[in-house]
Amino acid sequence: MIRTSKPSSSLPSTAKEKPLLPFAARNTQRIHAQVDEAANTATFLFLLADAYEKSKTREEAKSPRWLHFKRLDGFYHGLKTLVRVEDFKPDYPRRDDQHKTSPLTVSLSTTQTPRPYVSQPDYKSSKYVSKYHDVKPCYLDKEETIPVPNVLAYNGLPQGLPEPVIGSHKLFGLRDDICFDRFGRYGPYGLGYSYEDGGLDVGMDTEKSGSDIVWAKTGQIDYSNVDWGNAQSRCLEVNKERFDQAPSNTASAPTGEMENDQKQGFQQHKRKKIARTAIVVRLYVGFTWTEHAVLNFRAMISEVSLRSGGEYTVHFLLHSLDNDEPIWADPKAVQKVLDDNVPPEFHSLCTLWSEDQMRLYYPGPFAQSITNPSSKSIHGVYRSAHFPLQHFAQTHPEYDHFWNWEMDMRWIGNYYEFFDRLGTWAKKQSRHEMWERSERYYIPRYHGSWDNFTQLVHNQTVASGRRPVMGPVHYPGCLSLRSEKCGASFLPPTCPKNAVAIVHPRPYSDRPPQTQAQRFRHNSHHHPPPRTGSPNDDLKATTSATTPTPEDVTTCGIDEDADLITLNPIFDAESTGWVYQLDITGYDRSRPPPPRRASIVTASRLSRRLLNVMHEETHRFHHAMFTEMFPTTMALHHGLKAVYAPHPVYLDRQWDLETVDRLFNGGRDHSTSGKGSPYQVQNEYIHKGSTWYYDAQFAGTIWRRWLGYAQVEGPAGGEEGEKAMGSGETGGRLRGGRKEEEEGTGRMCLRSMLVHPIKWEDPEELAWGK
Repeated sequence: MIRTSKPSSSLPSTAKEKPLLPFAARNTQRIHAQVDEAANTATFLFLLADAYEKSKTREEAKSPRWLHFKRLDGFYHGLKTLVRVEDFKPDYPRRDDQHKTSPLTVSLSTTQTPRPYVSQPDYKSSKYVSKYHDVKPCYLDKEETIPVPNVLAYNGLPQGLPEPVIGSHKLFGLRDDICFDRFGRYGPYGLGYSYEDGGLDVGMDTEKSGSDIVWAKTGQIDYSNVDWGNAQSRCLEVNKERFDQAPSNTASAPTGEMENDQKQGFQQHKRKKIARTAIVVRLYVGFTWTEHAVLNFRAMISEVSLRSGGEYTVHFLLHSLDNDEPIWADPKAVQKVLDDNVPPEFHSLCTLWSEDQMRLYYPGPFAQSITNPSSKSIHGVYRSAHFPLQHFAQTHPEYDHFWNWEMDMRWIGNYYEFFDRLGTWAKKQSRHEMWERSERYYIPRYHGSWDNFTQLVHNQTVASGRRPVMGPVHYPGCLSLRSEKCGASFLPPTCPKNAVAIVHPRPYSDRPPQTQAQRFRHNSHHHPPPRTGSPNDDLKATTSATTPTPEDVTTCGIDEDADLITLNPIFDAESTGWVYQLDITGYDRSRPPPPRRASIVTASRLSRRLLNVMHEETHRFHHAMFTEMFPTTMALHHGLKAVYAPHPVYLDRQWDLETVDRLFNGGRDHSTSGKGSPYQVQNEYIHKGSTWYYDAQFAGTIWRRWLGYAQVEGPAGGEEGEKAMGSGETGGRLRGGRKEEEEGTGRMCLRSMLVHPIKWEDPEELAWGK
């Protein structure tokens, strides 16, 4: 600033007599100087602001794109905002006829009463008993005094609750007009009451107004003496007439044999038999069991096994990390492993395995892998989690299908509804352009109806010039299974028998460059062929197949049980930039790598015949691939039915739907395959704000908020922010918890959804070091 001061009174008289002009001039100069300084200051501030904005723009360009979208708060509207489904309007995505969200109204009166939600068929109805055998009720105790409780749900939805962006409820027949709170979902299994009363001492410190209704009819069940394995066995025994006997032969391609067995079964019994399914949960020594984990599996066993009359059976496949433990020879060693690692109520569900056991079962030799990014053993669980499942299937021929499940997944809803509806839907799907549909995310508010999406995929496939995959895919050097050499086929009678694709893969274009030392080692050592004997014994002919006409194929595969149901798209791994796309073992390295498909997250349903194919490929040909690639690729090579089931997946922010499609289906031909795939390393961040992916951070956030726990939420809405302190987007802010629910709209109530991964639940687990 220019300093202004009064003229001194000591100035000479002559100075006082001078005209005022010089002073005015000096004042004008002072004013000009002030203006210049102000202009300089303004310019400086402008430049500073401009530099800040440019810096901010650069930082935003570096940050994940989805973080720029507005966070959705409608998920956290509680029971006091419950409305009838006819009056419901979601915050996001907006419906076609919805211009704005209805104003949020909070009811201070008593909320609605939850009601038992039964997703199984009406086993007593004349329609059911005319087709199937009677279903006998099952009980938790040997004395048959404690019936299996029901999960409870509310009719209606909290106003503004966002809808799933990816996938759909209606597509599968999943109820989308009801919601589940934590007490209706888990209260029947021990949430909300103490150990002394047979519960688990969790949920008692959260908002719980009106929760007593959950135990009004059943009382608070004492689970302290329940043996779940025994309960499942008793349930199966009283309902055994409902199911087919275990086949004596588990050949890999039983299409014709299966038809004969079914015809004989229908001739012997007027009522239809039900196929059985195993839910195989991967467990490991050292896993920390929490009360919430116990609740989750009590719910699963009750809902899918006991309340279905034994249609499903839950197993734990327990990985023993100590290869020196004689788990296959010493019952005492097995019992010690169980006592140290598994709650007593689940002991009888466990089957133990070890990596050394897999080395004995699949001894190889396995040729060198093309790449091995993890540097793990081919017999290890990280690369070959399917090995113990293959073995399990060989020892359990009583099951037609096997759900491969993980410990850190949760389903808000009724488990039977999830497993049953996905299986029913998959059976109805046609094989026509099945692989092409399955390599894309379905975004209902963007793609429209499923029929519209199907037509869109067809148009994109035609425009691409690629021939749709129908049956088995043959490639140079492919080998035949024993059943295939005998002329058997996995294609059902509704499919053209000549639906064979001949693929000539490209050379190892994605193979990382080798050092000179690596080239020397590879050239100096001869790698044995995949198997001994003449290669002509198993070499498939590479003659071109006749392209079937559309009218021949549209019904192909309808009413055929799917051999593989995945929970993420099935993408072509070639050129995707996915880390494990070339983790391939045992194939002829003098040829290009075989065509491959993959699906991220191993949770999936596999048929017994697919697992038999995988078993034969492993023990006869010594073939292996990364665990998220092997089942899908085997289905591709041998022409089995594989579908991606687009279950409901939510996003935590208000994405532009066109951006969702552009990023999630950003690969080749508007799919998840090839370059631009969402599974490319630098693109995977887009999944963090979702409820389903291997590192989806929003999954844990919404799950813990639903359980009633306050969290510090960061910009990603997940793990990083939850442990942060401070305020604002960079540090996160505390949200949720008992006080907020009591003073606000009540506890959360959500539609059914699958969330993964759930690494912890009660915040105190972090303090305990769990």
